[in-house]
Amino acid sequence: MNTSNPNDLLARFFGESGKTLLVKDSLITGYAQVLTQNVAVIGTCDGTYIDNAAALRLASLVIDCIENHPQMPIVMLVDSAGQEPSRTCEMLGLASFFGHLLSCLQLARQNGHKLITIATGKAIGGAFICYGMFGDRIEALDSASVGLMPIEAMSAVTKIPAATLTALSKTMPALEFGAEPFALLGGVDEVWSADVNVPEKLAAVISSSTQEDHRAELGKKRGGRKWAFDVQNRVLAESAK
Repeated sequence: MNTSNPNDLLARFFGESGKTLLVKDSLITGYAQVLTQNVAVIGTCDGTYIDNAAALRLASLVIDCIENHPQMPIVMLVDSAGQEPSRTCEMLGLASFFGHLLSCLQLARQNGHKLITIATGKAIGGAFICYGMFGDRIEALDSASVGLMPIEAMSAVTKIPAATLTALSKTMPALEFGAEPFALLGGVDEVWSADVNVPEKLAAVISSSTQEDHRAELGKKRGGRKWAFDVQNRVLAESAK
């Protein structure tokens, strides 16, 4: 699958209906079909960064879907290198713009819209957190680069040498970038191979999706997060007393 050309990618996902989607400034918005299922689509391409204006544009499509297309599934495509590395964006409240997008997605979920994420390229840091990780189901192409913070940035924050973190990443999925390591953590439900029939796969995911968060359980089963699920259950058990 050619993920470098947005039009090719959209055609593979949505067939002829992919041509109706608006691709502008590396943002994807609009409505399409997955087989016979009508869906709303928001996303990024070209490994772009997400800034304040981009977050607003994505949120506006979510609001339009809630108002005009009750309970229509929302497919979220992620190919972004992270949040815009701009002091100006930060000073203007970038985090609050991301919060607005997440609030819109939560409102959609509460109104019966299924949220399906597919990491198609880069799915990194704030850009992945501000909408992609909010999906009811999170899938990834096997060529996707999924992770929360590049090792260089992690080194700058923790003061741990990058070489040390690189060595640790070989045995710690949380530090390694890629679809498979993130799947070990439970953060990706399934990694899709290049020859998968995407419309059929996506239609099946939409059909079977629920709002139950099973990422911690998946992480334990796959060996990437050994304690999160047990700790979660203990906290829930104590809170119920």
